[in-house]
Amino acid sequence: MTDLSDSAADRAANAQTPDLETPGGDPELAALVRRDPPPEDAGPADAPDPDEPDTAVADMSPISEDGVDAVPVLPLAAVVTEGDPPARPRRRRSLAVRFGVAFLVGFLLAVGIGSGVLYAWGQQYDGRVLPGVRVGSTELGGLTREQAAAQIENAYGSLSTGQITLTGPDGQTTTIGYADVGRGPDTSALLDAALAAGRQGEPLANLIGAPRVAIHGVTLDSAVAYDRDKLAAVVETLATTIDETPADASVSGQGGTFSVSPAKNGRAVDRTALQAALDQQLAALGTPESIKMSVPVVSLEPAVATASAEAAKAAADRMARDVVVARGKDSWTIDGASLARLISFSTAADGSITPLLDESGLDPILKTLANKVNQTAQDAGLRLVSGHVVATGTSREGRTLKAAAMKAAIIGELRARQTGAAPSPIAAVVKAIDPKLTTAAAEAFAPKMRMISSYSVYYFVIVNNHWGGNIEAPATKINGTVVPAGGIFDFWKVVGDLHKLPGEGPGNAIEGGKITVTGAFGGGICTTSTTLFNAAFRAGMVPLARQNHNEFINRYPPGLDATVWIVGTAKQTMSFKNDTKYPILITRTITNAGSRRWITFKNWSVPNGRTYKISNLVIDPGPRAIDTVVRDPTKPQGYAFRNNSPADGAKVWVTVTIYDHGKLHWTKRYFSRYPAVNGVLIVGTKT
Repeated sequence: MTDLSDSAADRAANAQTPDLETPGGDPELAALVRRDPPPEDAGPADAPDPDEPDTAVADMSPISEDGVDAVPVLPLAAVVTEGDPPARPRRRRSLAVRFGVAFLVGFLLAVGIGSGVLYAWGQQYDGRVLPGVRVGSTELGGLTREQAAAQIENAYGSLSTGQITLTGPDGQTTTIGYADVGRGPDTSALLDAALAAGRQGEPLANLIGAPRVAIHGVTLDSAVAYDRDKLAAVVETLATTIDETPADASVSGQGGTFSVSPAKNGRAVDRTALQAALDQQLAALGTPESIKMSVPVVSLEPAVATASAEAAKAAADRMARDVVVARGKDSWTIDGASLARLISFSTAADGSITPLLDESGLDPILKTLANKVNQTAQDAGLRLVSGHVVATGTSREGRTLKAAAMKAAIIGELRARQTGAAPSPIAAVVKAIDPKLTTAAAEAFAPKMRMISSYSVYYFVIVNNHWGGNIEAPATKINGTVVPAGGIFDFWKVVGDLHKLPGEGPGNAIEGGKITVTGAFGGGICTTSTTLFNAAFRAGMVPLARQNHNEFINRYPPGLDATVWIVGTAKQTMSFKNDTKYPILITRTITNAGSRRWITFKNWSVPNGRTYKISNLVIDPGPRAIDTVVRDPTKPQGYAFRNNSPADGAKVWVTVTIYDHGKLHWTKRYFSRYPAVNGVLIVGTKT
């Protein structure tokens, strides 16, 4: 084959396609300008027959849609060549190049012409909605923004007409009118969407998108607007009429008993679910004018369940039962009602309720308990009956409640009950003092007891000793006293208040070397103390407190008298200790002997092997007393009374020794200084 000549080739390459003609074989462009699709069996357009004249033209009838003005599209003439048939190419390669160039040029011309046609078509819808765009069933194609707005308002103005009826859990109803929440078409958003349909913003994209919308159509929906803030307010108002706060269970106490207030479930409108359901209805175009809905409600559990309150009440009931405090055969009861008043309840974050005990409230309860529990030790008694000692009475321990330890024990018991333990007695926490003479010991010793010592002193029944009463009354109080093994006898502790002793009264007192006849209440009592002191060490009892008188009295053993007195808060007593292993019983007897009376103290005990010895007595005479006469004009003539006989002063030393089964047990050398006491004789001078 031979190549075409340069001139022929140039003519073929430079052949012009007349304006307004469409290449007969371009199906893409034909599809863009046709409304109706080609027949299903249509294939690509046939190439033009070179034997036919170049007079074929495209269909120029306008394409139109409802409501859109038709735009005529001019046909393009087919591209043909003139002249002789081309010569055989000289080389295959040159022919292929020329054919490719021709094809490319033709394609570019076709695209350019098609784009121009599409651009011209799109320009007629500038500021208008493209064909095929609709809202629901309302066509907006070809309308301006104002026209489309009127069309939308006309078609969907009824969106504000209607209501939703909400039914609450108790049957109460609430109506929400569509107009109340501003329901209507979202005209602005719909217009924006309608005008934007098929328009992508880029020119090339618009050339493709606009025809596509026109061919396939675009339906806009769900473009309903309403005021969500108003809807939220309506939902909140409705919720406040339905919501119920759950009631927690609780426990209360009154009058010593506890009661439970049960829990109650609350409820709350599920605002999120309700608003979502309302959104779904209000936002839909096809929502009917009347809708009925149930208000979604969720149940609210109380933070404190009834079971928790009942468990706390059961624990409190156990705590508030009577508490029994026991020691041996004795027991005391703390009333449960008094404990119930001390119990309150605490609720934890997890909903559990715990009974709480006001521990400080136990203090007054413990004081009351102490008054019942505390007692002094009591020894068994001994008594002389027909010359024999017998046991009497019943011994008991002394005890003092230990308040702090007792309180801790009670708290421990109540805590154990709180956790489920059954009530049980509590051992009394006390400081115990054993009796010094138990009943058993008294009964064992009594048959073996004998008189182991005795001592007597005489006295005159005169005004100086209140006619003997100040001697005999305290002696009677001492009579029957038992000094247990290891015990101490103290004169004033046994005798007590003299004013309470029958027969006591004013008596003499030695002051500054003078005797006042009635200068002291109980004057003369020293006869009692001196007699018992001498009987005690003669029984092997160890002397403790002892002081001599301020007068050497010859009725008493020299240097072994024992005075007692109380002046204000100062006190002088006489005491001794029973350091044997047996109790002693002290008895006294009063006997008359003419103008005198004798007081005798005897000590009874199991023979203890003790003996005494008085030795090394030394009496050093002191100042001489003066006997004086005092004339009393208030007394008649012939009246004479010896207030006191003169007593010279003296210094006396004497030793007392006690032996236990022949061995030295105790010894002491006493020294006594006695001043002189003048005698006084009172005579009457009244005529």
